[in-house]
Amino acid sequence: MSARYRSIGQVLDLLKGEFSDISISKIRFLESQGLIDPERNQSGYRKFTEADINRLRWVLEQQRDHFLPLKVIKERIDSEAFDEINAERAFEDGYVGARSTDAQRPNPLDVGTVSVSLSLDELAATSGLSHSKIMELQQFGLIEPFERGALALYDADAVIVARVAAGFLAHGLEPRHLRAYKSAAEREAGLLEQRIMPLVMQRTPQSLQQSQDVLAELINLGSELRRSLLRKALASHTGNR
Repeated sequence: MSARYRSIGQVLDLLKGEFSDISISKIRFLESQGLIDPERNQSGYRKFTEADINRLRWVLEQQRDHFLPLKVIKERIDSEAFDEINAERAFEDGYVGARSTDAQRPNPLDVGTVSVSLSLDELAATSGLSHSKIMELQQFGLIEPFERGALALYDADAVIVARVAAGFLAHGLEPRHLRAYKSAAEREAGLLEQRIMPLVMQRTPQSLQQSQDVLAELINLGSELRRSLLRKALASHTGNR
């Protein structure tokens, strides 16, 4: 195969360090859903260009980092200029997919540019949770549907919470156990609101933008502090004393 192309096995080797759940069958499935479209050689084998790999990496990031369902990712693919994305993320010589440590941290207030409106069935399919578990998450205030006519629909944050909750459930924790996270988030939100309210009350475009910038920075700082405190609290179980 030409050096400008990679086989599906080579793509797997390239990305498996970055995406632990990637497999050849998953790559094939994403292709069947129209999310990637590698060329084929005369023998029918897939051959991936650098642009194909950039696109595959982007799809995997949307699943991992934003918990977006494939339907929403496909909508974003259809609506965005991937030539621009590929230009911005073009491979450099020797690039192996590692993330830059100097890259700007993502905005924690951003849940994606596409509006998500999923039914209960779609949320269950996307998260892997049963209807009853989703209802429990609602009962404990962890997700809240919104109404559109007679329909109860779920937004991007509900998708994220449901998929994260599914991970907790896989380790034996139940929705009721996750109330502690909601309570902690509400207390933290109250603290951050006190900091940004003077800016919000000015009601100018500049002050409102500044309040959003400050809020994003404080959320990121809180996330780092929370991880550090958890490591310290659990040090006796991790050998990091």
